[in-house]
Order: sequence, then structure tokens, then C-alpha cells
Amino acid sequence: MTGPVHGGTVGALDVAGIAVAGRQDASWLAGALPATFSAAGLLGGVLFARLQPAAAPRPRHLLVLAALFAAGWLPLLAPLPAAAVLAAAVLPGALFVPLLTVASLTVTALAPPGTSTEAVGWMSSAIRLGVAGGTALAGPLGGHFAVPLVAAALCALLLSAPAPAAAAPAAA
Repeated sequence: MTGPVHGGTVGALDVAGIAVAGRQDASWLAGALPATFSAAGLLGGVLFARLQPAAAPRPRHLLVLAALFAAGWLPLLAPLPAAAVLAAAVLPGALFVPLLTVASLTVTALAPPGTSTEAVGWMSSAIRLGVAGGTALAGPLGGHFAVPLVAAALCALLLSAPAPAAAAPAAA
């Protein structure tokens, strides 16, 4: 369920990069912002892989990462100069890959036996749908950084909802 909102942040980021580049008359920022986000994601993923505990991540780790990811977008709401925009994009970028990693591990752990590949495939498709949705929504809203913030906050909110209890198998 959180896949579309994860992707929504990335889709909205690309549009926000173009919008802030236009507002600041810094065309280079349109490419540098997504590149900075991606490079930070690579670094965050490497650090996460090196520092993660031996035990598998738990759903609460997913919620904590999602909340931190949402909070990471807050500085981008301020009117910042181009260099500060790039610096502010590092935190959500660095959290994005660990967030996706823990989400994927959680989906795999919760999938019924023999369906983990299918479950991760559905998650991947949902993320791509979110990228398209985030891009489509951010355009009419002027490419404001509020769109990725709202998408990330929605993700954290969805993850904080109590999970429904599993239904007991029907008696035969």
C-alpha cells in the first residue's frame, strides 16, 4: 500500500527540481537535484547495508524510517538558495533506499509461502505507479516540495495504522 506514495515522492521531486530551477534561474538545478537525491540514496543504501543489525527489520523499523523520510522533506519547504536545496535533498535521498529495502523485506516476510517474488513485483509496480502519479500531481500544483512531503507523510500515516487481524482458516 505504501509503494505508490514512495514513488510519488520521487515523481514529485523531478517536477519540483524543474520548478525550483526555473524560480531561481538555475537550469542546472533541474538535473542536479534528482542526481543529488539518487547519489544520497546510494550512499544511504550502502551505509544501511553495512550498519543494519543481524536480525531482520521489523515493521516498527519501517514506520520509523517512513517518519524520518517524511520529516526529511520539511527543510525543502523553506525558500532556499540552489546550493541549500541540494544539501536539503541529501537527507530524504539517504533515507529512501533504506526505506525501500525495509519495505521490501517486510513485504517478503509477510507474503504467503511461495509468493514473495510476486509480492515484491507488486510492490515494484506500485512504486512505478506512484512515480507517475507524483509527477502528474506535482505539475498542476506548481512543483512545490509540499507534494513529496505529503506523499511521504501519507506513507508514514498508512504504516502507523493498526494491521487487521488475520482471519482464522475456515473449518472444513
